[in-house]
Amino acid sequence: MKIYELSARYDSRESFYGKAHVIDHENGTIELQSYNTIVSRCENGKVEHLGRWSQTTSRHQREFERQFSA
Repeated sequence: MKIYELSARYDSRESFYGKAHVIDHENGTIELQSYNTIVSRCENGKVEHLGRWSQTTSRHQREFERQFSA
């Protein structure tokens, strides 16, 4: 398993300041952790959001989806 900070490639922010992390399980599943909660999951290029969250977490989810969906 690898954990790294979500970069802000498509968002207007310079970074997410350590509040969003990508968890790569190395079995094809990638998860987004915003603050301390898993909020999105990607399997086989398909992103699933695990609920509705704050405006900031929604920004993290949009960035995750743009980077990891096929």
